[in-house]
Amino acid sequence: MKKIFFILFIIFIASKVQAVNVNSMTPSYWSTVFSPENEIKEHADLTFDKPIIYNNDSRWVNQIFLPNDKPGPFPVVVIMPDCGSVGPHNLDFMQKAFERGYAAIVLDHHRGFRVNCGNSRDKPVKWLRMTKDAYDLAAFLVTLPNINKNRIYSTGGSEGGMIGGFLSSPGIKKFTAPNAPRYRANASLYGCAVFPVGSSGPQNTKDHMYIFNDMDRPLLWLMGEADNECIIKDELQIIKDFQQIKLPIEYHLYKDTTHCWDCKAKNGSRQTMYRLGSQVTVTYTFDQNVTNDSTKRVLDFFDKYK
Repeated sequence: MKKIFFILFIIFIASKVQAVNVNSMTPSYWSTVFSPENEIKEHADLTFDKPIIYNNDSRWVNQIFLPNDKPGPFPVVVIMPDCGSVGPHNLDFMQKAFERGYAAIVLDHHRGFRVNCGNSRDKPVKWLRMTKDAYDLAAFLVTLPNINKNRIYSTGGSEGGMIGGFLSSPGIKKFTAPNAPRYRANASLYGCAVFPVGSSGPQNTKDHMYIFNDMDRPLLWLMGEADNECIIKDELQIIKDFQQIKLPIEYHLYKDTTHCWDCKAKNGSRQTMYRLGSQVTVTYTFDQNVTNDSTKRVLDFFDKYK
């Protein structure tokens, strides 16, 4: 009897996973949870007048840096961390951006929390609060004479890259920061595009999507074939479907590459997660070649959209 129940449960989950499609990938889910009484008011600090130094012990975080010995105004890259907080790989990307003539800032949208992982309900700082912080930063950046207000870009790994999905959607912007300037283009390194119902645990009772079928800003989505923290097969199909309806999304899939491929400090670390009805072991493997290539792809992508 237990075996029959288990088989039926798997069939149920599989049918739910397949229900996610292009037509369902709308911002409407987030509009129901993002209201004055909900996500954004969970945080007392609702203003963003200028980059704020939180207690993160990194002097290069939440500060704007300009390339050396070059005239402005400069295009600027906003670098957002994965849910495990800022790390040396974010600083490495910043330095590569300087070499291309970009200004850069690592935005600690975790507001000082060391870890911002967990499902949407458990995160200390929720998705749309982080998205609004990114828009508030953009509103500040356009006031600076040495920043090119038409060339503001975002990138990040995992959670940080998924914020780029939100920034690419005018529907998300409408109910988060309607008067803020737009990001010119966005890029994700090992972000997860979708978690279908049931795919990330019993509490996952709705399809959670992080890219949207109204996107109107160029979005680069870089994925690892061996990344079992995300649901790569499903998100790859969704991205291809988005391309079929001419949405401005590009992707690249790295062979034999795991989540957090640029996280040298996490190389070899593991954790257990719930995926598609069972527990899986997620392993992070640093890959210098993939890191170099993904950094170049992101900056080339931004260069293309001036």
